[in-house]
Amino acid sequence: MKIDTVTLRNSGDIRMPKIGIGTWHMGEQMQTAETEISALRHACDLGFTHFDTAEMYADGGSEDILGRAMAGQDRGRLFITSKVYPWNAARNDMITACERSLDRLQTDYVDLYLLHWPGSVPFDETLEGARALLDQSKIRAFGVSNFDTRGIQQLIGEGLADLVTVNQVMHNIPNRGVELDLFPLMAEHGIAAVAYSPLEVGPTRAIPGMQDLAREEGLSVAQLILAWHMSRGLAAPIPKSSRIEHLNDLAAAAQTQLSSTTLERIDSLAPAPDRPVPLEIR
Repeated sequence: MKIDTVTLRNSGDIRMPKIGIGTWHMGEQMQTAETEISALRHACDLGFTHFDTAEMYADGGSEDILGRAMAGQDRGRLFITSKVYPWNAARNDMITACERSLDRLQTDYVDLYLLHWPGSVPFDETLEGARALLDQSKIRAFGVSNFDTRGIQQLIGEGLADLVTVNQVMHNIPNRGVELDLFPLMAEHGIAAVAYSPLEVGPTRAIPGMQDLAREEGLSVAQLILAWHMSRGLAAPIPKSSRIEHLNDLAAAAQTQLSSTTLERIDSLAPAPDRPVPLEIR
């Protein structure tokens, strides 16, 4: 499977695959660990190389699962993202948190390290931690998550956005508010978008006409949604699944380009809002 990449700004030609696999809720139960590890290895076999995790997920358990799954893989072909808690975002705390994540992930570095959501630690202190981790080659790029339009505008206005390569936010067919103002602002300044919770299959299936459209395209609703993301290229989706058959379906959908007519039909069934809405956060 061939996956396109986006070059992260101010990063020295670091390329992020335009689709990844999420790991939220993995590592929460011991009895499902082997199933989750097998699924992640299968995803790698399919050609997925971008994996997303966080120290918050299962209190580090997700990172542990991912580290075990990727052991023995060619680290150079992987793109691993993790995230730091906002209360660990001061310089020294951030370095310590990152080192704990690296231990769980069984790697010397992560490709992308995100501030999980805005917190009370001044952002310039977080940048000190990010610069130190970059200098120590423990991270290759830094970014943020769950920053809304006002938050990104503030970073830009205060001259604090130069190291910010990515903003990861929720984006899916029922929740398209970020397309109105946040994504255009990010694109203007070269900040790449990553979409978590990209599928929302249940709510999307409930939209009148969506199941019929998927059927006409010969796709499941989940495949239609993922193809919608990939065809538009606004954000790199990071769907999560620990089921082999679902991963196979996602791999097929990742290679599917929807026609302009189909994209227009989705717009008519589930249009983006015409006025700003608060950023959805999970």
